[in-house]
Amino acid sequence: MTKNEGKVNLTTNQRFAIARGREQGRVLRQLAEQFKVDRSTFGKFLKHWRAQNGQPGKRRHSRAPVTNHQTDRNIVRASRSNPRLSAPQVLDQVSPRGSPVASGRTIRQRLNDAGMFGKRPVKKPYISDRNRAARVAWARAHLNWTQSQWERVL
Repeated sequence: MTKNEGKVNLTTNQRFAIARGREQGRVLRQLAEQFKVDRSTFGKFLKHWRAQNGQPGKRRHSRAPVTNHQTDRNIVRASRSNPRLSAPQVLDQVSPRGSPVASGRTIRQRLNDAGMFGKRPVKKPYISDRNRAARVAWARAHLNWTQSQWERVL
């Protein structure tokens, strides 16, 4: 039996052939010699094959998410309650003291998934005292207008 160096990736055809050979009663040693792979590789493969009910199985291309649905909702809620918060500040609000849930990048990704992109709200100028007084005077002057008077505005 020859042993390959490093990790062995079995093709889909090889996987089906191994499964068929095992169903026909062939021994792991025979299959290992035929495919030139270590017997432990077959043991691991067959264990996964049985767990997946004979399906080839999907390969996972990414890690499991760090946050759950509830944490994602809390991230979005914290950002909506105060849109001026940065990602690290949202992280401080969401995670308990001393145990961060995720990184700042994860926070930004969760906000992007919710349609909230890295844009801060525009700072609006304050209303000056003079303008405030003019607005109050206008509102008091028009306080007792009738419906017909308001209908003539635009």
